Amino acid sequence: MKGDFYRPADDMELQKCLSLVLPENPLANLLGLKVVEIGPGRSVVQLKVLPKHLNPWKTLHGGVYAAMADLAMGTAVRTTGKQAVTLNLQVGYLRPVQPGQVVVCQGMVIHDGDQIVVTEAKMVVDERPVATAGGIFYVKQETGTSVTGAFRGGEFKVSIE
Repeated sequence: MKGDFYRPADDMELQKCLSLVLPENPLANLLGLKVVEIGPGRSVVQLKVLPKHLNPWKTLHGGVYAAMADLAMGTAVRTTGKQAVTLNLQVGYLRPVQPGQVVVCQGMVIHDGDQIVVTEAKMVVDERPVATAGGIFYVKQETGTSVTGAFRGGEFKVSIE
């Protein structure tokens, strides 16, 4: 999750990038998922596990892992300048997560095609793996909504407070 990056040219360009990469997301808001970092082809999402996130066995519900992975991978796709929708999402659960723990999920683009983008995500608690995920995204071909060029091909890293 480390690297040498620089920010977009100015604050106006940064705000444009953020609005394109991080559109309003009602489900993420409802669950309390927070995108805390973005970079080219990657993003980091965090969640502090609360009682509302639990299954009947008092551990993190599998659907919350899936929503978190989908947000991280989808955001990583948008950093490439593409708008895409999830075609396939699979999650592998490794360990239960307890209330009060903080889950960190890194989403990464591993194949950036013209029509299909393949992604993966890794979820950890205190740097210990708790789940993995993979996703396939279909690039939407809409006119007038392209975000290509918004990042000017530059590398960037933004920490979001």
